Order: sequence, then structure tokens, then C-alpha cells
Amino acid sequence: MPQHDLTLALPTLMGLEDVLAEEARALGLTEVETGRRVVTAKGNMDLVYRANLELRTAVRVLVTLDTFRVTYEQSLYDRLRATNWRPYLAPEGSLLIDVVDPGRWFRNTHFIAQLTKDAIVDQFRDKYGTRPSVDKGQPDLRIHLRIAGEGEVTLSLDSSGDGLHRRGYRRRTGEAPINEVLAAGMLAIAGYRGEQPFVDPMCGSGTILAEAAMNATHRAPGLLRSFGFERWPDFDQATWSSIRQEALNRIRTAPFAILGADIDGVAIAISRATLDRAGVLPQVTLRQSAFAELQPPDGKGGGLLVTNPPYELRMQTGDIEGFYREIGDTFKQHWAGYTAWLISANPSAVKSVGLRTSQKVPLMNGPVEARFCRYELYAGTAS
Repeated sequence: MPQHDLTLALPTLMGLEDVLAEEARALGLTEVETGRRVVTAKGNMDLVYRANLELRTAVRVLVTLDTFRVTYEQSLYDRLRATNWRPYLAPEGSLLIDVVDPGRWFRNTHFIAQLTKDAIVDQFRDKYGTRPSVDKGQPDLRIHLRIAGEGEVTLSLDSSGDGLHRRGYRRRTGEAPINEVLAAGMLAIAGYRGEQPFVDPMCGSGTILAEAAMNATHRAPGLLRSFGFERWPDFDQATWSSIRQEALNRIRTAPFAILGADIDGVAIAISRATLDRAGVLPQVTLRQSAFAELQPPDGKGGGLLVTNPPYELRMQTGDIEGFYREIGDTFKQHWAGYTAWLISANPSAVKSVGLRTSQKVPLMNGPVEARFCRYELYAGTAS
């Protein structure tokens, strides 16, 4: 086995830590541990490439460069200036610094980012007579600096570039789009692997459908985009091409029906464009329909339903509790045999569904704390 000599930090969303840890182990990462909104692991550069391409619930892949302790600003500057940056950045290259938790001994994140930039630029100017520039768009090197507790510094290289939720398939969205990483995490929590019929009856801009179809077809989520590591001086193009080709070779046709519906025709049009860009439109059936009038794609065979209905904090529907009562009635009348999951930040509305939840998972939908609720829809489902 290749030596796993790199320490990786994989940030994620609250509530998805265990899901991401399972993904990381399946990918081949070792010493996998969960933290608060992060998973740490060991790997090699091949796995850094694969993690960016294939992980569905990671927000970034950070490669730890150094850990150390500082107690004042000059000591931080000195340590960063003494770090050899040449293996990661050319003198004429560009950089961007992200700072998280500047620590109580230091000033704000902007100041620490400026201090870090100065240390790196001063080193290059002294050694090479030229200096890298700052690029907030597509920098050659993105540096991640975390200062916690009593000046405990973790210095990392961001191998992802743009956040991994930016799959490359979403342009125009509906009124309240769900994050791609959250959608993938919800599907994982619901146990979806593409081996049963799938329905999103309120599909909005199509993010849940796109993630479901990519999952069912074994399509890696990063195939449509580029990554920060591709601009590193030691980037191995041959290895990366081989990894991408292996991912392309794994793509299959979805073995079971995937159905998306929405009462709004504009939402259906947006979903169609989303699915087309994701390369999965032929795998999904779209219908303009109210949920109450929608029929399961497989008759009475059962399947999985996952949706993100309006919950008034983000969209106005008028009688929100009446709307959720209608959801519950529709579950009972038309969807026996299915397992249904819905995410909502409106506890009162969820109660109006009128069905017993078998599971409630706390998740964050953007800045809003929500619950991902599971309903087992047996024939004659009890309230």
C-alpha cells in the first residue's frame, strides 16, 4: 500500500460528519476521525486527487503543511516567512489566504490574512527579486490558516480551489436552492444508493434530483470542474488523467426510475437545465404536477422519496400548516410502501404532517437549523 504521509482535513456541514467519514474510508483514506464539521484522515497525493473528484459530502480537501504554536503576531510572521513556499508556488504565481478562527491572541481574520501574505511575499522578494500576487478569483495557491485555543496554528494548502459544493451543473436556481453537499448528505442519511425508485415531488431547481441521479449512475461529483491542485507546481497530469478516466469508466445507467415533479413550470424548466448540465437528464423523468396529483413511478412497488418543501422561513405559501397537512394526507393516500424524508426548519408545520416520524436528524440548511424527518409509509399508515 502506498505510504499515507499526508494529513488531510475535510470540512463538511453540521450533521454530515459521520456520512463523510464513511465516504473517506470507502475511498481508501486511513486514520479517519470525526470532529465538529470536519473529518481528518491520512492519505497520499493520489487520494487527494480522488477525494476532490469523488467525495460527495466534503466542502474542501485541505492538506496540512505545518502545525505550530505562536503567542504573538511577530512570531506568526517569522514562522510563515521561514516556511519554504517554493514547492507550492512559483515566484510569479498568485495566492489567496483564508483565515478561520484567528484566536484570542490575535486581531481579526483580515489582519492575519494580510500578515500571512506579507510573510510569503517578503520571502519571495528576498530570494527571487519578484513576488506572487493576490488573486481572489483563481489563485495558483489557496492557503488555509486556522488559529485556535492558545495560538495553536494549523497551516494547510487548499487542494480544492472553489468549494466542492460547486459541482459545475447549477446556474439559475429557484427561490430557495439547497446546497449540493447538503443534498448529497441527505441522500446518504436516507440510505440511497440508486437501487430503488426515487422521487422528489417538490424538486425546485433540481439539486436533490441531480445528486440522486449522479449517485445512481455512479457519476463522480467533480467531473465537471477543475481543482486547485491542478495549478500546483508538482501536479501530476498523467496520474490525474488516469483517475478521471477510471471515474468515467464507472458510470452506468440508473437501474431504477428517478422522478422529479413541481407544481411550478419555471421550476421544472430550471430542473431540466440543471440535470442536462449534470449529464443526467436522460436518467430522470420530470413532470409539472402538484404533489397531491402525482403518482409513484412504479405503481405499488415502493421506493424512496426525499424532498425540501417550503417551510415559510424561506418561502411564503400562505397556510403553511395546511400545506403540510396536505403533504401528510398525500403520503397516506398515494405513497404506501415508500420511505419518505423531508427537511424543514418549521417544527409546527412538521407536526401538521400528522404522521409519526421514525427519525429526526438535525442539519443546517444554509444558516437555518432544520430537521430531516423520516416517515415509513406502510399501507394504512398510522398517525
